[in-house]
Amino acid sequence: MAGSARKPLQPGGSQMANNSEQIEIWNGDIGQRWTEEQALLDAMLAPLGLAGLERADITPGTRVLDIGCGCGDTSLAIAEQVGADGHITGIDISEPMLARAQARAEG
Repeated sequence: MAGSARKPLQPGGSQMANNSEQIEIWNGDIGQRWTEEQALLDAMLAPLGLAGLERADITPGTRVLDIGCGCGDTSLAIAEQVGADGHITGIDISEPMLARAQARAEG
């Protein structure tokens, strides 16, 4: 934006409060309900994930960080693409969703 300066992130500022609120939300009822509806939500969001994967051009042996991995649907698809020589790490602020992703990864 011409003529407007961006404000830097300030520790303890409103950005931090918003993040704390998001952590609380996604580790509470919403995160739990998302895991309960995981199959439906994965199906709804699949076109977005697939489009991103196509554009990422992930090859065997690649190391990938999936930020906001949720219940792991995209991470599992990436794991297939990177193969045994690659590595995928999924992170998320929602403990219930991470637990579901871990369980899915372990089969």
